[in-house]
Amino acid sequence: MLKIVSLDIVDLLPFPSGIFFVLKEPLENGSIKVSFYSFDIATKSIATVTKNAYLLTKYGAAFAPIAKQLGDYVSCDTGKLWNGHTFIIYSTGEMGVFDENGQLVRTGDLLYNGAAARDVAIDNNYIWSVVPSKNMIVKYSLLQNRVVMRIGGDNATTFTNPVSIEEYDGYLYVCCKDSRKIRRVRLSDFSVEDFKSFDEPVYKYLRVAGEEFAALESGVYML
Repeated sequence: MLKIVSLDIVDLLPFPSGIFFVLKEPLENGSIKVSFYSFDIATKSIATVTKNAYLLTKYGAAFAPIAKQLGDYVSCDTGKLWNGHTFIIYSTGEMGVFDENGQLVRTGDLLYNGAAARDVAIDNNYIWSVVPSKNMIVKYSLLQNRVVMRIGGDNATTFTNPVSIEEYDGYLYVCCKDSRKIRRVRLSDFSVEDFKSFDEPVYKYLRVAGEEFAALESGVYML
């Protein structure tokens, strides 16, 4: 594995030739600034990027009004919906939907039995999220405004403290912090299997241009 960075990562997202990551960096006066960087797969190099380049990748062409309304545009997760709208969700379960012009058209909370969901993977007309405190993932319908399926549960060992979810090629990839595993769910039949295991907690998994990346406790790696 190639370690890319080991500092305090607050966001990680793909772009066509690599990944963007966001760092918290302390200043001499004791305050914290947020800085934006890219890692290029071909050159294996890190470069600074502008805030607008990061926002464009995360939110699309309407990034300016979306970022202005959110305020905290770094710590939420996003997904592009089937109708071109942008779905956002925070770790508190607070969610929102913005249209193509960056107007907020829906807001609310994604909860399961009072527990907050987080992260997003788009599956046609549905949204998959993880519910860390319940050891489960949930399938949520925006059209019906309800959870229509769950996998896992408080007393199940399917997922142990799942913290993020991604969809690639008909599979969901769920990072489980406590078991130090990425588990894979086949969407055609919802069967679950181990995909990768690590020697430390795993927080995020991404695929970009045929390469794999993981955010572990010790840093971000190209696998």
